[in-house]
Amino acid sequence: MSPAVSIRSAAATDVPAVRDVYRRSSMSNEGDRALFTLHPELLDWSDRAVWEGRTRVAIAGGRVVGFATLLLTETSADVEDLFVDPECVRRGIGRALAEDIAAVAHALGWPFIEVDANPHASSFYTRVGFVALGEAVVQYGSGVRMRRSTSP
Repeated sequence: MSPAVSIRSAAATDVPAVRDVYRRSSMSNEGDRALFTLHPELLDWSDRAVWEGRTRVAIAGGRVVGFATLLLTETSADVEDLFVDPECVRRGIGRALAEDIAAVAHALGWPFIEVDANPHASSFYTRVGFVALGEAVVQYGSGVRMRRSTSP
């Protein structure tokens, strides 16, 4: 990761930039475009997690270049979303966000974080330390349920 990238909790002023990264990143995957064409409402990222203090943003050059959100349930700590600006992929930002969200979960006492990875994202999650647990049924298809330790 470039030393010019920092990660912090998202602020209300970050919401428009986070929404932009989410939309452009979502549409950058050719395999997902048909789904978003059929369900454009899926491109409307809710800012609820920002208000709840669950979203972390990666900042470079004074702008949001990625974000990740942690969702805590009674039984798991889940990566709710993790997106990187399509212009900034393969620069370590996604890895840094995965490490950061794992550290946040660790500080909250969770030994593992889990994610329902889209099939095209499962190789990324494997590279950043997640292992496949099995198939995950999601709202519009299937993915891979994955887990990694939060220990540093």
